[in-house]
Amino acid sequence: MTAAAEPGCIELALSGYPGMNRFVLDWLEGKADAFLPRVRQMPSPAGPSGQAWAADLQAALIESNKRWGLFVRDEVEAWARGDSVALIAGQQVGFAGGPLYTLAKIASLVKMKRRLRAEGKRATVFFWLATEDHDFDEAAELSIPVSSLGASKDVNRQLDLVQLAVRRGIESKAMVGPQPVPEPLIAEFLALCDLPRPAWLREGITFRDSFAQLLAAAFDEPIVLVDALLPELRRAGGSLLRQIAQRADEVQAALAERSAALAAAGYTPQVVAREGDPYTLFFRIDSDGNRELMSAPFDIDDPACISTSALTRPLLQDFVFRPAVFVGGPAEVSYYAQIAPLHDLLGVPMPKIALRGHALVAPKRLVRAFSRYAIEPREIFQSADAIIADREPEAVKRVQALAADAKRDLLARIEQIGELALPADHALARAINRSIGHIEYHFGKLTERAVKGLARKDRERWTAVRELVATLYPDRHVQDRVVGWIPFFLQQDKLLVERMIEEIEPDSPVCRVIAL
Repeated sequence: MTAAAEPGCIELALSGYPGMNRFVLDWLEGKADAFLPRVRQMPSPAGPSGQAWAADLQAALIESNKRWGLFVRDEVEAWARGDSVALIAGQQVGFAGGPLYTLAKIASLVKMKRRLRAEGKRATVFFWLATEDHDFDEAAELSIPVSSLGASKDVNRQLDLVQLAVRRGIESKAMVGPQPVPEPLIAEFLALCDLPRPAWLREGITFRDSFAQLLAAAFDEPIVLVDALLPELRRAGGSLLRQIAQRADEVQAALAERSAALAAAGYTPQVVAREGDPYTLFFRIDSDGNRELMSAPFDIDDPACISTSALTRPLLQDFVFRPAVFVGGPAEVSYYAQIAPLHDLLGVPMPKIALRGHALVAPKRLVRAFSRYAIEPREIFQSADAIIADREPEAVKRVQALAADAKRDLLARIEQIGELALPADHALARAINRSIGHIEYHFGKLTERAVKGLARKDRERWTAVRELVATLYPDRHVQDRVVGWIPFFLQQDKLLVERMIEEIEPDSPVCRVIAL
């Protein structure tokens, strides 16, 4: 176990974080520079000064943020003049702020900004709101640990996750950002958390405005939120979108070549085109707010009606904002490895790519279990029974040996019975085989129960470890991927945000467990 530089935090290597992208692990070690250089010097400030669309975009950013309670004129104008570097990340506008990694992304940006400030450099933080996504089911759900809801709730479910969700139930291409948050979802959330209705969940509020107003309430550091559906943003990128459309064959060829190279190196490209189909580049937004797939040849008559794909969105972002650093999760880093040739092809400067900081959170009393019971952080991604059974090696071995001996003796006796009876009753063979199967199964279950019994004989230890696992690895999913950050914020308020910024380590091969 490695203690962090400051108390209240435990570190584990990302190589032990379940499901971590193999390309990203190699990239962090500098083994994938052929696809995405690991070490890049941070570019100089490069705002949109001199561009015809600059003034319109500045005004749109300032006004849209003002509606959410964010006053960012100084930040936007400093970036536009080229007086500050742009740091950028983004996320889908999920209900109640989405999962914990949303907070980790923004905390990573703010941590970088503070470090630059300490060096006498100015930075502007941009956060891209993916309002054009049409995955309603993903946006309209939230997982909350019951243990965060207080003693008034059912104590028998203290280790479970409650999933709040309103399913659309029909296939739809309607973009989520402009849609109202469903009232049943709000009502269930407020009742579960015993919470007065906040402004960011007022009646009729959209997913975009709810998400943005919650972030405005959570962060004191100025953050410029970028609505992906701003017409001024699309028009700012109009020349790039038209260039992609005109050179679509070259773009497709470059993507296919890079994807083949990634596959040949043993990596899985983040986006895999279906056999015989090209890569998706654009969607068209119709008058009803639906997002329809576009096919070549592309007609980019009005850029404001064009929606980018996962492969072209980073290009639009980098063309318009000229970020010095892009902070993304493992999947987003992999996108950049796949689209890197397009930056050169289209003349779009590529930012320095940084992995978001990985952080999990737990109450201090639970984090103490790591040292109290000598638990290595990497062990937390298994069951409590398995963790504790590892600490009873002699007793477990003895149980397993006794069970194996007993099973072997019983099978030997059955074999003797068969030798005596089979000549007289040939149909007995099937019964003997069935009995052997039952015996092996039940001895396996008996051994498993005995090992669990050993693990649970120290009830205090077993209960503490079980709660720790349920908090950090609920339902066999890493906490930051599935659990919303809002219940922790409701308990800790801005202390949660400050602790996250203080302890998170962006662009590093570690995950931190932060004690609250």
